[in-house]
Amino acid sequence: MDAYPRQPFSPVPAARALALGIALSLAAACARDPAPAAAPPAPVAPAKAPAVAGPAPAAAPDAQPADVAGLRLERLSALPALPKQDNAEVAGDCSVEPKSAEARAAVVRGWKVFAEREWQGYRVVGVAGAPGVLAGMGCTAGGGRLLFFRDGQAVAQVFEPGARAEDGDSGVQGFDDGEDAKLRGGDAALGVFDWAVQRARVRAEDGALRLVALPETDRYCGGRVAVPRVEGVALPQARERLLAHGWRAAPPPREEPGFVGGLVEAGFPEVEDCAGTGQGFCSFAYRNDAGDRLTLISAGELSRPEKPGDEEYWPHARHAGVACAGAAAPAAGD
Repeated sequence: MDAYPRQPFSPVPAARALALGIALSLAAACARDPAPAAAPPAPVAPAKAPAVAGPAPAAAPDAQPADVAGLRLERLSALPALPKQDNAEVAGDCSVEPKSAEARAAVVRGWKVFAEREWQGYRVVGVAGAPGVLAGMGCTAGGGRLLFFRDGQAVAQVFEPGARAEDGDSGVQGFDDGEDAKLRGGDAALGVFDWAVQRARVRAEDGALRLVALPETDRYCGGRVAVPRVEGVALPQARERLLAHGWRAAPPPREEPGFVGGLVEAGFPEVEDCAGTGQGFCSFAYRNDAGDRLTLISAGELSRPEKPGDEEYWPHARHAGVACAGAAAPAAGD
């Protein structure tokens, strides 16, 4: 896959699930809830680039900005340059080598590339001013955005208005690789992620790009499996949503809970394993009556009040991945 970190994935053995959870997030323990659905999004049609860079005039209906979940899809007349003030103090460099002519053109304009892939006839290039490592967050791409190219021309971008490179948790910082879309029955929408969770999707319809809100549920395995939105939701509420959609906890066999004992005692025997460092990622196992499997990934450490007045904090869900019944289980190390 060309795209970096934070892609949807299928349930896997605990250690691999945690590794994927870490790649999925690249960020801190807290997360934002996806915004509710907005008004019907406006289309953004591809266009040949004139000489002047920047957003195209919004006079035509197909050029009006579309805003969903705090993100904006905007038509481009040419490849934008990196804003002069868009810099940040980061350790290391999380950018990748540009693979395409489109990505190399973005580098010439001052951007650094954190991901790229082909999608629905477009080249999608993720760029930011300073992708790098921030303490406690890992690799980030603050102020990042997605650039959409068609026939070598920049035709649209998705970004978070006001996001800056110095704000490590801001902007668009990833997109999925299409594997989750295959499980959704060929739904070709492109998932767009911030530093922690999926925020919206982009669709290519009738020659135009549309930014759309996340559905309340996604359907997998030929449509028989429903998975509710859990991104950014506290663990108890995420579990309730899964149980209400026919999933049940599937505790793994264990002799002693060990490191995950706190979560088991808190009523989550389905916890498989947790990372002892970083963002505190944990994986939780669920099944349904048809034998489909679901792995929930959370981030953050459980903090229960020890005395009256103490604050309680629950881990928050980052992603739920499905493996349909009959599908080969991934081997360890895959």
